[in-house]
Amino acid sequence: MHDFIHTIFYLLKNVAGIAVLVAVLGGAAAVLCFKLRKRPISRGKAAAFALLCGWLTAMLGLTLRRMGIGGIGAGGYNFHLFRAFREAWNRFSLQIWLNPLLNTAMFMPLGVLLPLLWRPFRRWYAALAAGLGLSLAVEVVQYVGALGMADVDDLFCNALGTMVGWCLCMVVLYLMDKKPAPAVACAALPVLAAAVLGGTFAAYCLQPYGNLADAPVYDADLSGAAWTLDCELPSVGETAGVYHLGAYDRAACDAFAYEFARRLGVDTENDPPRYYFDTDYYDGTSIYSNHSDFYLSVELADRSFRYDRYRHDEHYGELSEAELREKLAPFGVEAPDRVTFGYEGDGWHKFEAAGDVKGDALTAGTLRCRVTDAGEITEIENSLAVCELAKQEAVLSPEEAYRRLRQGRCSDNEYLEHWAREYAHDHIRVTSCALEYRADTKGFYQPVYAFSMEDLGFDSVYVPALK
Repeated sequence: MHDFIHTIFYLLKNVAGIAVLVAVLGGAAAVLCFKLRKRPISRGKAAAFALLCGWLTAMLGLTLRRMGIGGIGAGGYNFHLFRAFREAWNRFSLQIWLNPLLNTAMFMPLGVLLPLLWRPFRRWYAALAAGLGLSLAVEVVQYVGALGMADVDDLFCNALGTMVGWCLCMVVLYLMDKKPAPAVACAALPVLAAAVLGGTFAAYCLQPYGNLADAPVYDADLSGAAWTLDCELPSVGETAGVYHLGAYDRAACDAFAYEFARRLGVDTENDPPRYYFDTDYYDGTSIYSNHSDFYLSVELADRSFRYDRYRHDEHYGELSEAELREKLAPFGVEAPDRVTFGYEGDGWHKFEAAGDVKGDALTAGTLRCRVTDAGEITEIENSLAVCELAKQEAVLSPEEAYRRLRQGRCSDNEYLEHWAREYAHDHIRVTSCALEYRADTKGFYQPVYAFSMEDLGFDSVYVPALK
Protein backbone atom coordinates (compact mmCIF):
# COMPACT_ATOMS: atom_id res chain seq x y z
CA MET A 1 0.00 0.00 0.00
CA HIS A 2 1.19 3.52 -0.74
CA ASP A 3 2.86 4.93 2.38
CA PHE A 4 0.87 8.17 2.31
CA ILE A 5 -2.46 6.31 2.07
CA HIS A 6 -1.26 4.03 4.86
CA THR A 7 -0.65 7.14 6.97
CA ILE A 8 -4.18 8.35 6.27
CA PHE A 9 -5.66 5.04 7.37
CA TYR A 10 -3.45 5.05 10.45
CA LEU A 11 -4.67 8.51 11.45
CA LEU A 12 -8.29 7.58 10.70
CA LYS A 13 -7.93 4.50 12.86
CA ASN A 14 -6.70 6.66 15.72
CA VAL A 15 -9.69 9.01 15.56
CA ALA A 16 -12.32 6.43 14.51
CA GLY A 17 -13.15 5.30 18.03
CA ILE A 18 -13.78 8.76 19.46
CA ALA A 19 -15.59 9.81 16.27
CA VAL A 20 -17.99 6.87 16.52
CA LEU A 21 -18.56 7.56 20.22
CA VAL A 22 -19.29 11.25 19.57
CA ALA A 23 -21.60 10.30 16.69
CA VAL A 24 -23.63 7.97 18.91
CA LEU A 25 -23.80 10.54 21.70
CA GLY A 26 -24.72 13.29 19.24
CA GLY A 27 -27.53 11.26 17.71
CA ALA A 28 -28.85 10.31 21.14
CA ALA A 29 -28.66 13.94 22.30
CA ALA A 30 -30.62 15.09 19.24
CA VAL A 31 -33.38 12.54 19.85
CA LEU A 32 -33.55 13.39 23.57
CA CYS A 33 -33.62 17.14 22.90
CA PHE A 34 -36.51 16.87 20.48
CA LYS A 35 -38.41 14.57 22.82
CA LEU A 36 -38.06 17.03 25.67
CA ARG A 37 -39.37 19.78 23.39
CA LYS A 38 -42.17 17.42 22.33
CA ARG A 39 -41.21 17.78 18.69
CA PRO A 40 -40.72 14.62 16.63
CA ILE A 41 -37.46 14.08 14.79
CA SER A 42 -37.10 11.64 11.90
CA ARG A 43 -34.61 8.82 12.04
CA GLY A 44 -32.97 10.29 8.94
CA LYS A 45 -32.30 13.63 10.62
CA ALA A 46 -31.08 11.98 13.78
CA ALA A 47 -28.69 9.85 11.72
CA ALA A 48 -27.52 12.91 9.76
CA PHE A 49 -26.83 14.81 12.98
CA ALA A 50 -24.93 11.83 14.37
CA LEU A 51 -22.85 11.66 11.19
CA LEU A 52 -22.16 15.39 11.36
CA CYS A 53 -20.91 15.06 14.94
CA GLY A 54 -18.72 12.10 14.00
CA TRP A 55 -17.35 13.85 10.91
CA LEU A 56 -16.55 17.02 12.84
CA THR A 57 -14.68 15.01 15.47
CA ALA A 58 -12.71 13.06 12.88
CA MET A 59 -11.90 16.19 10.85
CA LEU A 60 -10.62 18.08 13.88
CA GLY A 61 -8.69 15.04 15.04
CA LEU A 62 -6.94 14.79 11.66
CA THR A 63 -6.22 18.46 11.06
CA LEU A 64 -5.18 19.48 14.57
CA ARG A 65 -2.88 16.57 15.41
CA ARG A 66 0.65 17.82 15.98
CA MET A 67 2.09 14.71 14.36
CA GLY A 68 -0.64 14.40 11.75
CA ILE A 69 -0.85 15.63 8.18
CA GLY A 70 -0.80 19.24 9.30
CA GLY A 71 2.26 18.78 11.48
CA ILE A 72 4.61 19.56 8.60
CA GLY A 73 5.50 23.24 8.46
CA ALA A 74 3.99 23.88 11.89
CA GLY A 75 3.40 27.56 12.47
CA GLY A 76 4.06 28.46 8.83
CA TYR A 77 1.74 29.92 6.26
CA ASN A 78 1.13 30.01 2.52
CA PHE A 79 -0.76 32.85 0.89
CA HIS A 80 -0.05 31.81 -2.72
CA LEU A 81 -3.37 30.54 -4.08
CA PHE A 82 -3.18 27.30 -6.13
CA ARG A 83 0.41 26.69 -5.03
CA ALA A 84 -0.52 23.15 -3.94
CA PHE A 85 -1.91 22.41 -7.39
CA ARG A 86 1.15 23.82 -9.15
CA GLU A 87 3.44 21.74 -6.93
CA ALA A 88 1.34 18.66 -7.66
CA TRP A 89 1.61 19.39 -11.39
CA ASN A 90 5.40 19.85 -11.24
CA ARG A 91 6.10 16.71 -9.23
CA PHE A 92 3.16 14.71 -10.55
CA SER A 93 3.23 11.96 -7.94
CA LEU A 94 0.37 10.31 -6.10
CA GLN A 95 1.47 11.64 -2.72
CA ILE A 96 1.61 15.27 -3.77
CA TRP A 97 -1.74 15.08 -5.58
CA LEU A 98 -3.39 13.51 -2.54
CA ASN A 99 -2.76 16.69 -0.55
CA PRO A 100 -5.27 18.95 -2.40
CA LEU A 101 -7.58 16.06 -3.33
CA LEU A 102 -7.97 14.83 0.26
CA ASN A 103 -8.43 18.38 1.51
CA THR A 104 -11.29 18.66 -0.98
CA ALA A 105 -12.83 15.29 -0.21
CA MET A 106 -12.59 15.82 3.56
CA PHE A 107 -15.17 18.65 3.50
CA MET A 108 -17.65 16.99 1.12
CA PRO A 109 -19.62 15.39 4.01
CA LEU A 110 -20.25 18.86 5.44
CA GLY A 111 -21.85 19.97 2.19
CA VAL A 112 -24.03 16.85 2.12
CA LEU A 113 -25.20 16.89 5.75
CA LEU A 114 -25.96 20.59 6.27
CA PRO A 115 -28.86 20.84 3.77
CA LEU A 116 -30.27 17.55 5.07
CA LEU A 117 -30.41 18.94 8.60
CA TRP A 118 -31.37 22.58 8.18
CA ARG A 119 -33.30 24.06 5.28
CA PRO A 120 -31.47 27.44 5.29
CA PHE A 121 -28.37 25.56 4.14
CA ARG A 122 -30.17 24.57 0.95
CA ARG A 123 -29.08 27.99 -0.28
CA TRP A 124 -25.63 27.75 -1.84
CA TYR A 125 -24.22 30.85 -0.15
CA ALA A 126 -25.16 29.58 3.31
CA ALA A 127 -23.38 26.28 2.71
CA LEU A 128 -20.36 28.06 1.25
CA ALA A 129 -20.16 30.41 4.25
CA ALA A 130 -20.29 27.45 6.63
CA GLY A 131 -17.50 25.61 4.81
CA LEU A 132 -15.29 28.69 4.56
CA GLY A 133 -15.93 29.70 8.16
CA LEU A 134 -15.12 26.30 9.61
CA SER A 135 -12.03 25.93 7.41
CA LEU A 136 -10.80 29.40 8.37
CA ALA A 137 -11.23 28.58 12.07
CA VAL A 138 -9.16 25.40 11.63
CA GLU A 139 -6.40 27.27 9.76
CA VAL A 140 -6.22 29.94 12.45
CA VAL A 141 -5.98 27.33 15.23
CA GLN A 142 -3.30 25.45 13.28
CA TYR A 143 -1.24 28.60 12.88
CA VAL A 144 -1.66 30.00 16.38
CA GLY A 145 -1.16 26.61 18.05
CA ALA A 146 1.75 25.64 15.75
CA LEU A 147 -0.21 22.51 14.79
CA GLY A 148 0.25 22.90 11.06
CA MET A 149 0.55 25.36 8.21
CA ALA A 150 -2.08 28.05 7.60
CA ASP A 151 -2.66 27.57 3.90
CA VAL A 152 -4.94 29.52 1.57
CA ASP A 153 -5.08 26.43 -0.66
CA ASP A 154 -6.63 24.51 2.23
CA LEU A 155 -9.35 27.17 2.41
CA PHE A 156 -9.99 26.83 -1.31
CA CYS A 157 -10.02 23.02 -1.27
CA ASN A 158 -12.25 22.84 1.82
CA ALA A 159 -14.70 25.33 0.30
CA LEU A 160 -14.67 23.44 -3.00
CA GLY A 161 -15.29 20.15 -1.21
CA THR A 162 -18.18 21.67 0.73
CA MET A 163 -19.80 22.93 -2.47
CA VAL A 164 -19.24 19.68 -4.38
CA GLY A 165 -20.92 17.79 -1.53
CA TRP A 166 -23.73 20.37 -1.41
CA CYS A 167 -24.30 20.08 -5.15
CA LEU A 168 -24.47 16.30 -5.02
CA CYS A 169 -26.94 16.44 -2.15
CA MET A 170 -29.12 19.02 -3.89
CA VAL A 171 -29.14 17.00 -7.11
CA VAL A 172 -30.68 14.09 -5.20
CA LEU A 173 -33.17 16.32 -3.35
CA TYR A 174 -34.28 18.07 -6.54
CA LEU A 175 -34.69 14.77 -8.37
CA MET A 176 -36.77 13.45 -5.47
CA ASP A 177 -38.97 16.55 -5.82
CA LYS A 178 -39.11 15.94 -9.60
CA LYS A 179 -37.32 19.20 -10.45
CA PRO A 180 -34.87 18.20 -13.16
CA ALA A 181 -33.83 21.72 -14.23
CA PRO A 182 -32.27 22.82 -10.89
CA ALA A 183 -30.82 19.31 -10.48
CA VAL A 184 -28.94 19.73 -13.77
CA ALA A 185 -27.70 23.16 -12.66
CA CYS A 186 -26.41 21.75 -9.37
CA ALA A 187 -24.63 18.93 -11.19
CA ALA A 188 -22.52 21.44 -13.11
CA LEU A 189 -19.89 21.99 -10.41
CA PRO A 190 -19.13 18.30 -9.68
CA VAL A 191 -19.00 17.56 -13.41
CA LEU A 192 -16.72 20.54 -14.04
CA ALA A 193 -14.41 19.59 -11.15
CA ALA A 194 -14.15 16.00 -12.42
CA ALA A 195 -13.53 17.24 -15.97
CA VAL A 196 -10.74 19.60 -14.85
CA LEU A 197 -9.06 16.85 -12.82
CA GLY A 198 -9.38 14.31 -15.62
CA GLY A 199 -8.17 16.88 -18.17
CA THR A 200 -5.13 17.67 -16.04
CA PHE A 201 -4.09 14.03 -15.89
CA ALA A 202 -4.81 13.57 -19.60
CA ALA A 203 -2.73 16.65 -20.46
CA TYR A 204 0.21 15.26 -18.48
CA CYS A 205 -0.03 11.88 -20.22
CA LEU A 206 -0.25 13.49 -23.67
CA GLN A 207 2.57 16.03 -23.33
CA PRO A 208 5.84 14.83 -24.86
CA TYR A 209 8.04 15.47 -21.82
CA GLY A 210 7.62 15.38 -18.07
CA ASN A 211 7.74 18.24 -15.58
CA LEU A 212 10.68 19.58 -13.60
CA ALA A 213 9.86 18.69 -10.00
CA ASP A 214 11.39 21.79 -8.40
CA ALA A 215 10.40 24.28 -11.10
CA PRO A 216 8.99 27.57 -9.72
CA VAL A 217 5.33 27.53 -8.66
CA TYR A 218 5.04 31.30 -8.23
CA ASP A 219 7.05 34.46 -8.90
CA ALA A 220 9.07 35.47 -5.85
CA ASP A 221 9.10 39.14 -4.87
CA LEU A 222 12.66 40.29 -5.55
CA SER A 223 11.65 43.74 -6.76
CA GLY A 224 13.65 45.54 -4.08
CA ALA A 225 16.93 43.83 -4.85
CA ALA A 226 19.77 45.37 -6.87
CA TRP A 227 21.38 42.92 -9.29
CA THR A 228 24.92 42.64 -10.61
CA LEU A 229 25.80 40.23 -13.42
CA ASP A 230 29.41 39.39 -12.55
CA CYS A 231 29.92 36.87 -15.34
CA GLU A 232 29.44 36.44 -19.05
CA LEU A 233 26.23 34.82 -20.22
CA PRO A 234 26.86 31.64 -22.23
CA SER A 235 26.60 31.54 -25.99
CA VAL A 236 23.55 29.37 -26.72
CA GLY A 237 21.81 28.71 -30.02
CA GLU A 238 18.09 28.96 -30.68
CA THR A 239 17.62 25.25 -29.92
CA ALA A 240 19.00 22.72 -27.46
CA GLY A 241 18.59 19.00 -27.17
CA VAL A 242 16.18 17.13 -24.94
CA TYR A 243 17.64 13.75 -24.01
CA HIS A 244 16.06 10.51 -22.88
CA LEU A 245 17.38 7.73 -20.71
CA GLY A 246 14.21 5.66 -20.48
CA ALA A 247 12.35 5.11 -17.23
CA TYR A 248 12.20 1.83 -15.33
CA ASP A 249 8.94 0.01 -14.86
CA ARG A 250 8.59 -2.00 -11.65
CA ALA A 251 9.71 -5.26 -13.23
CA ALA A 252 12.86 -3.70 -14.70
CA CYS A 253 13.56 -1.95 -11.41
CA ASP A 254 13.20 -5.21 -9.50
CA ALA A 255 15.58 -6.90 -11.94
CA PHE A 256 18.16 -4.15 -11.40
CA ALA A 257 17.81 -4.41 -7.61
CA TYR A 258 18.13 -8.20 -7.61
CA GLU A 259 21.24 -8.06 -9.80
CA PHE A 260 22.70 -5.35 -7.55
CA ALA A 261 22.00 -7.53 -4.49
CA ARG A 262 23.48 -10.60 -6.18
CA ARG A 263 26.72 -8.75 -6.85
CA LEU A 264 26.97 -7.91 -3.16
CA GLY A 265 26.28 -11.48 -2.06
CA VAL A 266 22.89 -10.90 -0.47
CA ASP A 267 21.47 -14.29 0.60
CA THR A 268 19.36 -16.07 -2.00
CA GLU A 269 17.53 -19.32 -2.56
CA ASN A 270 18.09 -20.86 -5.95
CA ASP A 271 14.74 -22.32 -6.97
CA PRO A 272 13.28 -19.81 -7.62
CA PRO A 273 15.70 -16.97 -6.75
CA ARG A 274 14.49 -15.13 -3.67
CA TYR A 275 16.18 -12.18 -2.05
CA TYR A 276 15.91 -11.60 1.65
CA PHE A 277 14.81 -8.00 1.70
CA ASP A 278 11.52 -6.16 1.89
CA THR A 279 10.29 -4.27 -1.17
CA ASP A 280 8.19 -1.12 -0.91
CA TYR A 281 6.82 0.93 -3.77
CA TYR A 282 6.35 4.59 -2.95
CA ASP A 283 5.14 6.80 -5.79
CA GLY A 284 7.93 6.58 -8.37
CA THR A 285 10.42 5.07 -5.93
CA SER A 286 11.17 1.41 -5.22
CA ILE A 287 12.86 0.62 -1.90
CA TYR A 288 14.68 -2.64 -1.09
CA SER A 289 16.02 -3.32 2.40
CA ASN A 290 16.89 -6.19 4.71
CA HIS A 291 17.07 -3.75 7.67
CA SER A 292 20.58 -4.85 8.61
CA ASP A 293 23.22 -4.23 5.94
CA PHE A 294 21.43 -3.56 2.67
CA TYR A 295 19.33 -0.56 1.62
CA LEU A 296 18.65 0.41 -1.99
CA SER A 297 16.18 3.02 -3.24
CA VAL A 298 15.65 3.51 -6.97
CA GLU A 299 13.85 6.33 -8.79
CA LEU A 300 11.92 4.85 -11.69
CA ALA A 301 11.80 8.02 -13.82
CA ASP A 302 15.56 8.62 -14.17
CA ARG A 303 16.98 5.31 -12.82
CA SER A 304 18.96 7.12 -10.13
CA PHE A 305 19.59 5.12 -6.96
CA ARG A 306 20.96 5.31 -3.44
CA TYR A 307 22.72 2.41 -1.71
CA ASP A 308 23.57 2.28 2.00
CA ARG A 309 25.35 -0.51 3.89
CA TYR A 310 23.96 0.76 7.23
CA ARG A 311 27.45 1.09 8.73
CA HIS A 312 28.31 4.64 9.72
CA ASP A 313 30.73 4.05 12.59
CA GLU A 314 33.86 3.46 10.49
CA HIS A 315 36.73 5.79 9.84
CA TYR A 316 36.73 7.20 6.33
CA GLY A 317 39.49 7.74 3.82
CA GLU A 318 40.40 9.06 0.39
CA LEU A 319 41.06 7.19 -2.86
CA SER A 320 42.38 8.24 -6.23
CA GLU A 321 40.04 8.33 -9.23
CA ALA A 322 41.52 5.12 -10.67
CA GLU A 323 41.24 3.31 -7.32
CA LEU A 324 37.60 4.36 -6.87
CA ARG A 325 36.66 3.27 -10.38
CA GLU A 326 38.15 -0.14 -9.58
CA LYS A 327 36.20 -0.33 -6.29
CA LEU A 328 32.94 0.49 -8.09
CA ALA A 329 33.29 -2.32 -10.64
CA PRO A 330 31.91 -5.10 -8.36
CA PHE A 331 28.75 -2.99 -7.87
CA GLY A 332 28.19 -2.86 -11.63
CA VAL A 333 28.65 0.93 -11.49
CA GLU A 334 30.85 2.64 -14.05
CA ALA A 335 31.55 6.37 -14.28
CA PRO A 336 31.86 7.71 -17.86
CA ASP A 337 35.19 9.17 -18.95
CA ARG A 338 33.93 12.71 -19.58
CA VAL A 339 33.29 13.67 -15.95
CA THR A 340 35.08 15.66 -13.26
CA PHE A 341 36.33 13.93 -10.12
CA GLY A 342 36.86 15.37 -6.67
CA TYR A 343 37.09 14.55 -2.96
CA GLU A 344 34.51 16.28 -0.74
CA GLY A 345 35.80 15.13 2.64
CA ASP A 346 34.60 12.64 5.28
CA GLY A 347 35.02 9.78 2.83
CA TRP A 348 32.80 11.28 0.12
CA HIS A 349 34.07 11.24 -3.48
CA LYS A 350 32.18 12.68 -6.44
CA PHE A 351 32.08 12.21 -10.20
CA GLU A 352 30.09 15.01 -11.83
CA ALA A 353 28.90 16.06 -15.29
CA ALA A 354 26.82 19.24 -15.61
CA GLY A 355 25.74 18.38 -19.14
CA ASP A 356 28.48 17.21 -21.46
CA VAL A 357 27.19 16.67 -25.01
CA LYS A 358 29.13 14.49 -27.42
CA GLY A 359 27.40 13.74 -30.70
CA ASP A 360 23.84 12.69 -29.84
CA ALA A 361 24.70 11.63 -26.27
CA LEU A 362 24.44 13.64 -23.07
CA THR A 363 26.30 12.86 -19.86
CA ALA A 364 24.72 14.55 -16.83
CA GLY A 365 24.34 14.09 -13.09
CA THR A 366 26.52 13.09 -10.15
CA LEU A 367 27.91 9.88 -8.69
CA ARG A 368 28.88 10.17 -5.01
CA CYS A 369 30.54 7.38 -3.03
CA ARG A 370 31.63 7.13 0.60
CA VAL A 371 34.74 5.08 1.29
CA THR A 372 36.23 3.79 4.55
CA ASP A 373 39.92 4.03 5.39
CA ALA A 374 40.05 0.31 4.52
CA GLY A 375 38.90 1.10 0.99
CA GLU A 376 35.34 -0.27 1.32
CA ILE A 377 32.39 1.55 -0.22
CA THR A 378 29.54 1.99 2.30
CA GLU A 379 27.26 4.41 0.44
CA ILE A 380 26.52 5.26 -3.19
CA GLU A 381 24.33 8.05 -4.54
CA ASN A 382 24.12 7.78 -8.33
CA SER A 383 22.22 10.09 -10.66
CA LEU A 384 24.91 10.06 -13.35
CA ALA A 385 23.43 9.05 -16.69
CA VAL A 386 24.35 8.84 -20.37
CA CYS A 387 21.26 9.70 -22.44
CA GLU A 388 20.39 9.69 -26.12
CA LEU A 389 19.07 12.70 -28.02
CA ALA A 390 15.27 12.71 -28.25
CA LYS A 391 14.66 16.01 -30.05
CA GLN A 392 15.96 19.52 -30.57
CA GLU A 393 13.66 22.12 -28.99
CA ALA A 394 13.52 25.92 -28.99
CA VAL A 395 15.01 27.48 -25.86
CA LEU A 396 15.04 30.86 -24.18
CA SER A 397 17.97 33.16 -24.74
CA PRO A 398 20.38 33.59 -21.80
CA GLU A 399 19.25 37.21 -21.54
CA GLU A 400 15.60 36.17 -21.18
CA ALA A 401 16.56 33.55 -18.59
CA TYR A 402 18.42 36.20 -16.58
CA ARG A 403 15.38 38.48 -16.78
CA ARG A 404 13.19 35.68 -15.40
CA LEU A 405 15.70 35.07 -12.63
CA ARG A 406 15.38 38.70 -11.56
CA GLN A 407 11.60 38.30 -11.61
CA GLY A 408 11.87 35.41 -9.15
CA ARG A 409 10.81 32.80 -11.73
CA CYS A 410 13.44 30.26 -10.76
CA SER A 411 13.89 27.15 -8.66
CA ASP A 412 14.27 27.65 -4.91
CA ASN A 413 12.74 31.10 -5.31
CA GLU A 414 11.00 30.84 -1.94
CA TYR A 415 14.33 30.48 -0.14
CA LEU A 416 15.87 33.24 -2.24
CA GLU A 417 12.97 35.54 -1.36
CA HIS A 418 13.10 34.60 2.33
CA TRP A 419 16.87 35.07 2.54
CA ALA A 420 16.74 38.46 0.83
CA ARG A 421 13.88 39.60 3.08
CA GLU A 422 15.05 38.25 6.44
CA TYR A 423 18.67 39.34 6.15
CA ALA A 424 17.87 42.68 4.51
CA HIS A 425 20.36 42.19 1.71
CA ASP A 426 19.46 44.40 -1.21
CA HIS A 427 22.22 43.31 -3.56
CA ILE A 428 22.43 40.02 -5.44
CA ARG A 429 25.56 39.17 -7.40
CA VAL A 430 25.33 36.47 -10.09
CA THR A 431 28.74 34.83 -10.42
CA SER A 432 28.11 32.22 -13.12
CA CYS A 433 25.56 31.03 -15.66
CA ALA A 434 25.60 27.83 -17.68
CA LEU A 435 23.23 25.69 -19.72
CA GLU A 436 22.81 22.45 -17.79
CA TYR A 437 20.32 19.57 -17.70
CA ARG A 438 17.82 18.28 -15.16
CA ALA A 439 15.80 15.07 -15.19
CA ASP A 440 12.02 15.49 -15.45
CA THR A 441 9.20 13.29 -14.19
CA LYS A 442 9.15 11.17 -17.37
CA GLY A 443 12.85 10.41 -17.49
CA PHE A 444 13.82 13.10 -20.01
CA TYR A 445 16.70 15.46 -19.40
CA GLN A 446 15.66 19.04 -20.13
CA PRO A 447 17.93 22.07 -20.56
CA VAL A 448 17.97 24.69 -17.80
CA TYR A 449 19.99 27.83 -17.14
CA ALA A 450 21.87 27.35 -13.85
CA PHE A 451 22.84 30.57 -12.03
CA SER A 452 25.25 30.74 -9.08
CA MET A 453 24.97 33.46 -6.43
CA GLU A 454 27.76 32.69 -4.01
CA ASP A 455 27.23 35.74 -1.80
CA LEU A 456 23.79 34.41 -0.84
CA GLY A 457 25.02 30.95 0.05
CA PHE A 458 23.25 29.26 -2.87
CA ASP A 459 25.14 26.72 -4.93
CA SER A 460 22.83 27.46 -7.85
CA VAL A 461 19.25 28.02 -8.88
CA TYR A 462 17.90 27.39 -12.33
CA VAL A 463 15.45 28.79 -14.84
CA PRO A 464 13.78 26.24 -17.17
CA ALA A 465 15.15 26.82 -20.66
CA LEU A 466 12.46 25.30 -22.88
CA LYS A 467 10.16 27.91 -24.42
